[in-house]
Amino acid sequence: MTGQSTAPGGGRAILESRRRANQTRRAAGSSTKLLSLGTVAPDPRVDANGRIVKTRAYDLGSPPPLLPGDAAGHLVQGLDRDATVDSVLDHLGDSFRIKPVRPAIRRVLEWLEQFPGDSWEERWLSSGADAAPRAWRGAVVGPDEALQRKIGYAANALMAGRVLRPSYGWQLESRAGAHLPAKMLSVNDPETAGRLRALPTYRDALLRHQFDAEGCLSRVMIRTGRRLEQLQGEQLLHYADVVKTSGRHRREHLAWELMVALGPFSSEPATLRAAWSAKGNTRQHSAATLVDRYGIPPSGVRDVLVDYLNEIKAGMDYGSLQGLAYRLARLFWWEVLQINPDQQDLRLAPATVATWRERLAITTDGLPRREIHSILFAVRGFYRDLAEWSHDEPVRWGTWVAPCPVARRESKLASKVRRQQKSRTQGRTRMLMPLLPALVAEAARRKDWSERLHAATLAAEPGEVFTVDGATFRRTAPRARPLRDVASELRAELVSPAPDGPAIRLQYGVVNVTQAESDGFWAWAIVETLRHTGVRIEELLELTQLSLRHYTSQTTGTLVPLLHIVPSKTDAERLIPMSPELVTVLLAVQRRAKAGGAQVPLSVRYDPHERIHGEPFPHLFARRIGTRQEVISYAVVRRLLGELAADAGLSDAGQPIRFTPHDFRRLFTTEMVSSGLPLHIAATLLGHLNLDTTRGYTAVFPEEVIAAHRHFIERRRELRPFGELRSASGEEWDEFEQHFLLRKVALGGCHRPYGTPCVHEHACSRCRFLRVDPAQLPRIEEMTCNAEARLSEAQDRAWLGEVAALEESLKHLRQRRAEAENQLTAAIHQIS
Repeated sequence: MTGQSTAPGGGRAILESRRRANQTRRAAGSSTKLLSLGTVAPDPRVDANGRIVKTRAYDLGSPPPLLPGDAAGHLVQGLDRDATVDSVLDHLGDSFRIKPVRPAIRRVLEWLEQFPGDSWEERWLSSGADAAPRAWRGAVVGPDEALQRKIGYAANALMAGRVLRPSYGWQLESRAGAHLPAKMLSVNDPETAGRLRALPTYRDALLRHQFDAEGCLSRVMIRTGRRLEQLQGEQLLHYADVVKTSGRHRREHLAWELMVALGPFSSEPATLRAAWSAKGNTRQHSAATLVDRYGIPPSGVRDVLVDYLNEIKAGMDYGSLQGLAYRLARLFWWEVLQINPDQQDLRLAPATVATWRERLAITTDGLPRREIHSILFAVRGFYRDLAEWSHDEPVRWGTWVAPCPVARRESKLASKVRRQQKSRTQGRTRMLMPLLPALVAEAARRKDWSERLHAATLAAEPGEVFTVDGATFRRTAPRARPLRDVASELRAELVSPAPDGPAIRLQYGVVNVTQAESDGFWAWAIVETLRHTGVRIEELLELTQLSLRHYTSQTTGTLVPLLHIVPSKTDAERLIPMSPELVTVLLAVQRRAKAGGAQVPLSVRYDPHERIHGEPFPHLFARRIGTRQEVISYAVVRRLLGELAADAGLSDAGQPIRFTPHDFRRLFTTEMVSSGLPLHIAATLLGHLNLDTTRGYTAVFPEEVIAAHRHFIERRRELRPFGELRSASGEEWDEFEQHFLLRKVALGGCHRPYGTPCVHEHACSRCRFLRVDPAQLPRIEEMTCNAEARLSEAQDRAWLGEVAALEESLKHLRQRRAEAENQLTAAIHQIS
């Protein structure tokens, strides 16, 4: 007997007759009710150790949605206790053990009858049980654990019998049991459940993924009161949103794909992530939220910040808008309020500006801020835009126009900082160039070793010992657990490592062979693709099966493989010719993505900068995680590159070196330009709109300068007489030494070049090569006094030629005296 599910007409008539009989008994006389013992207190959100208890869903205690008009739960809600018990048992048939569950169902209904409400669902909410999924059974039968288990079994029967529709949070936390989903489907919609289990997508999934999908669908059926074929996409999306705080993010994807293949969701997108995108599911915040998240109090400046961001966001991507909001709201205005909490406008006092600049130079960790000019330019642009907009809308913007706290001269300082940054970047590129071959070799070695380890582990029996490249492993035996929870990954114990073997990473004391093989392949594929193309990391992860193109030359008929790069940072697509090595790599990636199928599975990429999900595409750099195909994330790429560099033992001056995805872009550019590729061609391949950007990426060694200098030296040697290249004779050495002995003069030392004559005929005070000795100041004073006396005599006797010569001598003597005094002052200051 299958009850209402197999004979809907007869079952509905029975329920209707029971409902009329119940109304007659109520009209004949009021029933006697037990006194209510009080509602159940909600489960505590903090445990005995003071830690917050994680909530599996945020809908505890909320009423269920309205039942559809033809739902079986309508009629059972108006029955009394005895009629409800009979209705539930008739509906369940042989799915539940009727004899032990009948008294438990009666006990639960007796307890619910104490609470107000016209239906069992209303009494359930009034009791507080929906907000106490752990404590409610103790309120019904006390602390006896055996009785509590029976009460839990009765609750499952009441849910499957369409009497109760608890919240999703209650269903997840009440420990309903592993058999409820299968019974829920078989009792309420057996024909549709059979078709669902016959789908290829269902049969190809792991047992635990099948169980998760059935559990998800059964919870939605319980909560909505619908049959499986009546479920709608909005309801499953709501369930996924409600339970996302439970860490169950990946357990609804297979359920969605099964419902699409089954038919009820045939008009919906093929995957859950595609549905999120189609429904406008986005993690982008409004301008007000971007400002308020930093604790900016309500004020006029807060409002103008929000208006400013709303005004300019149309011309910016979300990542840039988020960064600008952080600079203006957090690093500028929040800091100003910490200095002067009473600040009400944008006109800042000089002392406030000075203190803000001091605070800005230090991060919240107490470290010097490495980059400050982007913040200053954001603030300056904010003030400048307000001043310009005030001409068009003086009422809206004019009251906020104020002197900018960032001076114009900051732009010159920023240019210097950019040059220093460019120098550091090019220095890093030159440092990484000789290390790249070692990284590439390690990637290929790691890939080959992980493949052999995976094959050897797969061929070994559980508990069997095997050896790979001198390292000894033992395949782990699976632990005794339910069939649906059997691990799908290969694991092995490391018995003894090889002396010169690769680094082996352990997880909980064992080697995750499946992950090691996956990491080895993807690290190799990422390194090879990045170094052969120079693409950005987001462009790498956006490569799809459609990116592999080809072109046939009209002149030679040669087939040229091309890699199509979709618009990303510059919103301009481009085509990159592929080398044979790159073609080999991408074909291997394509074969792995297909996993034996005819085509690459669709996957939806999440853009962490724009905070949105993209459209479903056959992405190449995607892998199977759980029940879905997921594009590799930025964090995974960086982790793989970091582990690869560590395994290769790369270092510079004793410091370990890590490669970033963008390092490969600079290395690719440098190698192309060094090989003679014109700069504008390199800019086209890289997707740069400005040649200066490409020029900044190159770290070319100045080979042309070195070659020109060597050519100059060789040409000068050719022009010089051959005799200059012979060894010096003894007389020449004596003359050379005598020249430097004659450098000492009365006022100091002569520093004229070797081999040059004295141009002033030993009038040293006038010579620019004289280096005055401070000890000769008295002599200079004596010479000055003598020249002044002679000048006075010449002026009296009208010796005009002598007057001019003495005035010129006095000018040089005073200049030499000043030089000697300056040297003496500097020496005294250095000593003190």
